[in-house]
Amino acid sequence: MEKQSTSNPAEANHGEGNPEAADRFNSAEQEFVNSKRGNRKIQEGTRVRPEEEAELAKAEKIGRGHAKYDDSTPQPKK
Repeated sequence: MEKQSTSNPAEANHGEGNPEAADRFNSAEQEFVNSKRGNRKIQEGTRVRPEEEAELAKAEKIGRGHAKYDDSTPQPKK
């Protein structure tokens, strides 16, 4: 059986990823991040409600328990 080639290059199989789609996504993401709405959302995302503090501290402790080492402190160069 003969393989059918796609006549539209935009529909071609790119293997592990589609570079054109990745470029479109990255451009749209940068546009959003640099917009007024994006900046507002970024600022909102850093706020933690007081009732979430304990839950976040617990999750961080669990996560650090899975880590090989604490990477928040500089490690000496080998």
